Amino acid sequence: MKKFTLYCGLNDKDTKQQQIATLEAYKVATNIFIKYVGGATIYEGSGIYTHDDGTVVIEKTLVCIIFTDNDEAVKQAASALKIALNQEAIAIESTETNSIFF
Repeated sequence: MKKFTLYCGLNDKDTKQQQIATLEAYKVATNIFIKYVGGATIYEGSGIYTHDDGTVVIEKTLVCIIFTDNDEAVKQAASALKIALNQEAIAIESTETNSIFF
């Protein structure tokens, strides 16, 4: 089984500001993960990065954890989330794990 961690900033890719309220973004993400991978653990983080022009950005970020062997379903969920929240990119981290559901 694999553990996937997705990092999805909440600033809109066009306006560079958060356009969708955090609670609404949680709801959108929840529905997407239920549809594509059956569920996830979602919590709020803070993303920090620097644009090429030197501008520092701090934004609310959804951190989403999924346990599955279905890489394609995770990519489909990330793609749907990217469109729904108007994101430039979503980071996907994948690690092998010996996790079980007990």
